[in-house]
Amino acid sequence: MDKIIQIFVKLGVDQSIFYQFAIFAVIFFLLKILFFNKLLFVLQTRESKTTKLEAGAGDKMKEADKLSREFDEEVQKTNEVVHQRMAEKKSNALKNIEDVQKSEEERILNNFESKKAEVVASIEASKSEILSKADELSEKLVDKITN
Repeated sequence: MDKIIQIFVKLGVDQSIFYQFAIFAVIFFLLKILFFNKLLFVLQTRESKTTKLEAGAGDKMKEADKLSREFDEEVQKTNEVVHQRMAEKKSNALKNIEDVQKSEEERILNNFESKKAEVVASIEASKSEILSKADELSEKLVDKITN
């Protein structure tokens, strides 16, 4: 203990050290209450709003990627459904067109056959009329030649 007292004497420490220590402690606690706690609060708030939000941002990015993938899948499914519906409608339309085309072909063919029958009947009638007059005409021709 004597050595400690000798060190304090060489440093010029006297009885006022206790008052200085008390003043230092009081000022330290006042500054801690008034400034250090507020500074600590500001630093912690700043850290929570910046660096700790990075983890939250990573989670949000993962969620955004997940939603983007889900959206792309839904768009793909919708595209496939629309393509399938379009193909069905196209095949139905082609079938309807083919049905209409066949019925029109049949109608035109029937019309052609009836007109052909009329023309053949007309030709047959003209032919029989001409053949019935053939004897008479041949006689007239023979008469003209012989006369």
